[in-house]
Amino acid sequence: MRRVAILSSILAGVTLLACGGGDSSNGDITGTNSTCTQPTNGTFSATVGGNSWAACQLVTVHRDSSGTGQNIVRSIGIAGTGAVSGTLTYAIVISVSSTSPLSTGTINLSTAVPTLGIVTVGASNSAGWSSGFNTGSGSITITTLTSNHITGTFTADAAPATGPASGTLQIRNGKFDLSY
Repeated sequence: MRRVAILSSILAGVTLLACGGGDSSNGDITGTNSTCTQPTNGTFSATVGGNSWAACQLVTVHRDSSGTGQNIVRSIGIAGTGAVSGTLTYAIVISVSSTSPLSTGTINLSTAVPTLGIVTVGASNSAGWSSGFNTGSGSITITTLTSNHITGTFTADAAPATGPASGTLQIRNGKFDLSY
């Protein structure tokens, strides 16, 4: 149980780091302007609630190891923001943490051992959904993982977590191919 608490703390930190800051000088990412440009470091896309979504400008990828001895936690987080329609924008954060070395394979979002995965979605209307240990369902599959490149897929049935979120938010056809 201590490892789950450590993993949860690390994922919260990765999520905050990944969502921090942004640059909208390259175009309006609220959906009112069609100047959304593909990220310079790869692609990050999905179908969110039946709508096509793709990250704009830069997608943040943060890889980290922390702790000592048997409590070393390795994590990777991916965060991107993009419009789906009108003025609705979603930020999607994918986080994976493990007490074992990170590697390729499929992480079930419903379990926390040996690897914990979370998909979190925040909307510009303050609604938030999450799928991870004890909430929602889905999976993250890492196909390629090197010191500077990650590829894979993800899917989730995310449960309401904050604000006016209601009902399950379905995330399908999620794909990432990013350099960092």
